[in-house]
Amino acid sequence: MSGNTSNTDTVDIVISGVGGQGVLTLAEILAKAALAESKNVRVGEIHGMAQRGGHVICTVRIGPDVSGPIVDPGTADILVGFEPIETLREIESISKDGKVLMNSNVLHPVAVSMGKAEYPKHADIVESIKPFTKNLIQFNAMNLAKEAGSDRAMNMVMFGAVIALNLTGISTNTAKKTIRNTFPGRYEDINIRAFESGMKQIN
Repeated sequence: MSGNTSNTDTVDIVISGVGGQGVLTLAEILAKAALAESKNVRVGEIHGMAQRGGHVICTVRIGPDVSGPIVDPGTADILVGFEPIETLREIESISKDGKVLMNSNVLHPVAVSMGKAEYPKHADIVESIKPFTKNLIQFNAMNLAKEAGSDRAMNMVMFGAVIALNLTGISTNTAKKTIRNTFPGRYEDINIRAFESGMKQIN
């Protein structure tokens, strides 16, 4: 599993996206679910202009010997990319055997929207990922979230995919209970549906 420690019970997750996509919420709910399973967990976050759509990175480390949130380059077991370019930004974090979960829905950076830069071709992004790991799983999480009832549930689609990898030691039941506790009321069913649709992308 992780290159940060010899303990095979450790899983290191890097989440990369844009401010407003729910990156921080995914990290938080992963941590809550891990704690509900009585696991030791550490969370770290790095974000600049998150409120303006800036790059956001979160790390979640789960394991008995985990003492800090830092994930060294080339050691992450899972890289969750909320957008193709944002996935590529953090690709150096993934281990050779690591798995990349990439939302294929494009969110154009401001520079691209203003015509000051060009967005790379999707095929070129995929080719740039291959030297780091062959384990790329991509799907349109935005479309799945909309089908579940809200585009804001995209992070729960990614949560479902993470849990379905069966690397975190977090059960499906615990994950769903955590969602229900975090999103009570009318958003509960939407987020559960989003979570389940994310799981189906792996199973």
